[in-house]
Amino acid sequence: MTRELETIIGLRHWLHAHPELSRQETNTAQHLRRFLQDHARPDAILDLDGAGFAAIYDGAAPGRTVLLRCELDALPIHEVNADIGYRSVYDGVGHKCGHDGHMAILAGVALSLVDRPARGRVVLLFQPDEETGSGARQCRAHDNFARIEPDYVFALHNLPGYPGGQVICRAGAFSSQVKYAAVHFAGREAHSAQPETGASPSFALARLMLKAPDIQAKYDRPDNYALAVPVFTRMGVPASGICPAKGEAHFTLRAPDRATVEAMWSDLATEARALAADHGLAVEFETREEFAATANGQVSHDMIREAAARLGLGFTALDRPFRWGEDFGELTGQYEGAMFGLGAGLDRPDLHNPDYDFPDEILEPGIAMFSELIAIALSR
Repeated sequence: MTRELETIIGLRHWLHAHPELSRQETNTAQHLRRFLQDHARPDAILDLDGAGFAAIYDGAAPGRTVLLRCELDALPIHEVNADIGYRSVYDGVGHKCGHDGHMAILAGVALSLVDRPARGRVVLLFQPDEETGSGARQCRAHDNFARIEPDYVFALHNLPGYPGGQVICRAGAFSSQVKYAAVHFAGREAHSAQPETGASPSFALARLMLKAPDIQAKYDRPDNYALAVPVFTRMGVPASGICPAKGEAHFTLRAPDRATVEAMWSDLATEARALAADHGLAVEFETREEFAATANGQVSHDMIREAAARLGLGFTALDRPFRWGEDFGELTGQYEGAMFGLGAGLDRPDLHNPDYDFPDEILEPGIAMFSELIAIALSR
């Protein structure tokens, strides 16, 4: 093992042990900034939204700008990995999506940029708040992002269930458009012995959740999947004598494209209004999170395939997008770019499982893929 790889593995283990939730990634960002200053000092660091920042490495001559992105945030999931010496020191918070590995890969790329490219510019984006869908959007909207204006944007995501180090990609939609939204009903409290004197949301909530599978079936097709999933509900208080006045139901809607998601939400909202009218309720709607579909450009997809071939890594061409959301779509929607998957092993626990741990074995192929993409993009 090289000294540089040992350093990157050490960084990954520190990040894994010190996870921070979305919008709370201050210590994570500070640790990464110190690492870059000590091991691969950038030509500039631009502050972005929240804890986000961009490290810039200028080439010897002018040229194109390539942006690579990783995510800073962890998940509110308690780690159960008792057999590792770097387990999370925080109860209820863990790097169960592998963002610790993504950050370490980008730090490894930084080490390779110490001598700088012959021409062009490389921007390493350390982005907060991916898990709630707003980090990429708000970093892009920050005034300092106008100083970047990339020609190409790339990101990766580790994928359990695929051979370690294998590259997985497709042109077009790579991950889903996602809307996480809530319906709020409000009526009038009453004694539960006389429910007719009030207006309870109970049956409206029940019927609305039962309507979700019908809406999903309307739009779900072999060539364009759709999901409408109730994920949370709340109503009333635990008291036998009170018929409640307020209640809410939350839904996650997913499809490869925005139009399908918005059509499902329109149908759900129409049903909610009708139910509110039937039961004498007021109704309000709330969009809590949105993830733009990550649409991979054909040019960038072909560059990823070429990089994998040059490195001798296996390549899997997806026939349909992943059903999970990823806010990198906020960047591929504005710039030529793509996201690819990096196999994390066939027998690895799934993402967001409490026993998941990013495999150190795929740090090197991740760094190599990004480095090769930089070389390909800056040679054009």
